Amino acid sequence: MRYHLFFLLAFAHLNAAAQAYDDYVGAGHFEGVTVTSSAINTTAMNNTANGSGLGIDEYAASRFLSYCSLGADYETIQAVANQGVSTWLEAQLALSPQADFEGTTWDIWDHFRPQYINKWGYNAVANAGDAVIPYWFYWKMAWWDNILKNDDHVRQRVTQALSQIFVISEKSNLQLSGPGMANYYDMLYGHAFGNFRDLLYDVSLHPMMGFYLSHINNPKSDATNNIHPDENYAREIMQLFSIGLFELNIDGTRKKDNNGNDMPTYDNNDIKEFAKIFTGLAPSGYYWPWEDYSIYPTEWGNEYNESPATVITWQAMMPFDNWHEPGAKYLLNGQIVPAGQSTLQDINDAIDNLFNHPNVGPFIGRLLIQRLVKSNPTPAYIERVAMAFNNNGNGVRGDMKAVIRAILTDSEALDCSWKEHPYSGKLREPSLMYIQALRAFNATNASGRLWNWGFEFDEAVSQGVLTSPSVFNFYLPDFQPNGEIADKDLVAPEFQIHTSATAINYMNLVYDWFINEFYGEVSTTASNIVMNAPSYEESDLKPVDYITLDLSDELALANNPPALVERLNLIIAGGLLSEATKTNIINAVNSVSGNQSRVKVALYLTFIAPEYAIQK
Repeated sequence: MRYHLFFLLAFAHLNAAAQAYDDYVGAGHFEGVTVTSSAINTTAMNNTANGSGLGIDEYAASRFLSYCSLGADYETIQAVANQGVSTWLEAQLALSPQADFEGTTWDIWDHFRPQYINKWGYNAVANAGDAVIPYWFYWKMAWWDNILKNDDHVRQRVTQALSQIFVISEKSNLQLSGPGMANYYDMLYGHAFGNFRDLLYDVSLHPMMGFYLSHINNPKSDATNNIHPDENYAREIMQLFSIGLFELNIDGTRKKDNNGNDMPTYDNNDIKEFAKIFTGLAPSGYYWPWEDYSIYPTEWGNEYNESPATVITWQAMMPFDNWHEPGAKYLLNGQIVPAGQSTLQDINDAIDNLFNHPNVGPFIGRLLIQRLVKSNPTPAYIERVAMAFNNNGNGVRGDMKAVIRAILTDSEALDCSWKEHPYSGKLREPSLMYIQALRAFNATNASGRLWNWGFEFDEAVSQGVLTSPSVFNFYLPDFQPNGEIADKDLVAPEFQIHTSATAINYMNLVYDWFINEFYGEVSTTASNIVMNAPSYEESDLKPVDYITLDLSDELALANNPPALVERLNLIIAGGLLSEATKTNIINAVNSVSGNQSRVKVALYLTFIAPEYAIQK
């Protein structure tokens, strides 16, 4: 295999004083606003002028979709450009949760089980040893099938972002709980357009989070036996899931005390009080993941008993009041939870205490902006999003639709001038590049099973879905790579997993996809784009499971390299490729013969271009 090294463009933070805003377009704000359009088609410009939608050209539509989708084809780009951002986005926000089967990834996983057994036979399953246990990769295969077939772009993208805030991971004792992980992801998916308060509550009661952060079976204090409530979840629900470490102004800047020091949001005593809240929660039941118990070798019983996360139900944890810490609890901002309440009453009071903390809007708003749009939002951008969190315009706090709308329609997301600013943008996540490669060209196969376990990709680039090495996600929101970015006191979170090894691994994977066509006849021992067999032998992959991409439009332009490269510049890079890069790709395409070879080279070089690596 050929090895290549590419260099990514560094970017930095915009000085907060560089631009001031008196108002902004979106969420009903328009008085006193002058709108200028960078659109080049008449429909888009008319939509901008008449207020029916913020009109944009196809390049801007492609960039917008890089914020709010997992990958889009040319037809979707056209739809956004023609309808305008506002019209298209509102239609997306109006969509109910979708899936290929009964509505959730869990349903897909459940649908997958009989297919798996029928395809390989009960005898094969019974003799497969550990392969039949519901490991993480079974739910992962269902997840890939789901995201590649559905067009609820914004909900899918926001869910992926939420999964990097409310982190659980298969790299834990959850690796034997594929169904539970599927259900947890679906819970995030279902709440993506709901209210943040409900999301925080359901995260807290989900058994997968209970196992991951150890507040399931968390007992009350027992001084005689030196038992104290586990503090793990109590700490992380504050630090990572709601208010952060320091008191914030509404624009996300840190408040200072009289000595100019940062002001902590909580201390160890607060952690202890919240730990008392999250006691008395236990599993609501157990299940066997296959209906036909006879296929289990009897010796598996011990393994299941030793790994309760495997057989824990996906339903919310149940309260057991006799195991709940009695007495009053003293929470933030002087709130006292009275003694004598039930477990769920205490939990609801604690969730309200955190949900109504003034930090939540700017803290969660900044995290979502970083995951969707840019690494270094200005304080003004954060403030506008926090204001939408605090009040959706109808007096409702925590409305996720209002937050998403504010993030995606803000001037820092849509104004075409920001793509020229050297401090704007973010490094694309490798997993999103991977998904885009499949979604942009409508990956399909004859079997209809777009199953993928993603293990080798995760190993190569250090990122997959629910595969974080810790609760702190793949990268910290304030990570600063050494060099110019750190020197300017800016952040670039995704660079924490961008190393010399992962950069080269990514390029080699792209080479496998497009030059070696492993997106079509994928090997489980190579790039492993789609894994369709229960064992790890390439020979197990059946012809009906081979993935193909629809490159007919690109092949039609193979003898017109400038047009071919510009089409890929639009679909993949949002028009961000420089003239020098386009010229280099054109020259490379001209150096090879054959339509397929030309398209392969163009795809490969576009996906490793430095301008593509930085999302703007």
